[in-house]
Amino acid sequence: MRVLLTGFHPFAHHQTNISWQVAKSFTENVIVTDPWLQQRESKLDDLDVRIDVNELSVDLDGSKMVSQLLINGNKYDAIIHIGLAEKSLLPRIERIAKDIIDMRIEDNSGRKVTLATISGKGDLPSNIQHSYWKLENFSKQLVFSDDAGEFLCNETLYRTLDTIQEFQIKDQYERELPCLFLHLPLEKNYSIIDCREIVKDCIAHMLFPPVVEVAAALIENADSFLIAKRIEGDTFENKWEFPGGKLELGETPFMAIEREIKEELAINVRAVSHVGTWYHQLIDKEICLYLIKCESDDSIDITSTKHLTAHSQLAWHPTDKLIEIEWIGSDEKIAQFLQRI
Repeated sequence: MRVLLTGFHPFAHHQTNISWQVAKSFTENVIVTDPWLQQRESKLDDLDVRIDVNELSVDLDGSKMVSQLLINGNKYDAIIHIGLAEKSLLPRIERIAKDIIDMRIEDNSGRKVTLATISGKGDLPSNIQHSYWKLENFSKQLVFSDDAGEFLCNETLYRTLDTIQEFQIKDQYERELPCLFLHLPLEKNYSIIDCREIVKDCIAHMLFPPVVEVAAALIENADSFLIAKRIEGDTFENKWEFPGGKLELGETPFMAIEREIKEELAINVRAVSHVGTWYHQLIDKEICLYLIKCESDDSIDITSTKHLTAHSQLAWHPTDKLIEIEWIGSDEKIAQFLQRI
């Protein structure tokens, strides 16, 4: 695996720039471990990653350098830009590149652009799968941010993402080549060693396919279970599932299923027990599904669809005919399991 890591020259009144100090400290290959090891069905081998480092000038040429490398045909499995955020106390992973340049100081070439767009195409979201990342699994504290500033850091991220999108540059999972911007505080607030660990964690999260944890509700009525059909226009339109959804930051499966059923079906349920865990492998991610037995004191009207948000229909489906319908992913395995017991 090959990762491009960039840092910047010093700028303004700074004699050094922590971004380049951290980047250039990666003088040899690094070994990274699967950050989703505890949630994955089968262990994945550690990755031996080659790090290419590049120091960017704090000017227009520097903001375009990585874009030009990509246009010239250089191949990477991930790109991490590192920059200095002198007013931050914690490292920040930027989720948005703004289509704006508004410099409060000159760059190192004397350029000072104010209230201008970079491309006119609009803001670009970072293409890392950050919604599946658990920051509590990182070795050091950091946060997500939606403000990369309006200086060279934001401009560099924007130009790289724009090039990846324009030239449809893919990674091994046929996703857009993942590109991340990591803002670091001053060294007095975060040491070089701590920043190195965060960079390694970012590399691991970008290179390993994520595990998406979801919870599904098993709600029983006599000899039937409550199932739901996905709405048209959905990736899995008109297929059936046990209703539920993705765990949010800090949630347990029990907490998630009670929230999801309330949000999606307008039904209040109590999570009672964990029935089992099933896995489903997709090209770029793995689904870890927790089946949770739930009870409800609500009267469930399956004929009403006015409160449904992600589904077009609810049904009580007989236990002995569960395998006769078209399911989504792991739900087919769950149906087979339930029909056997």
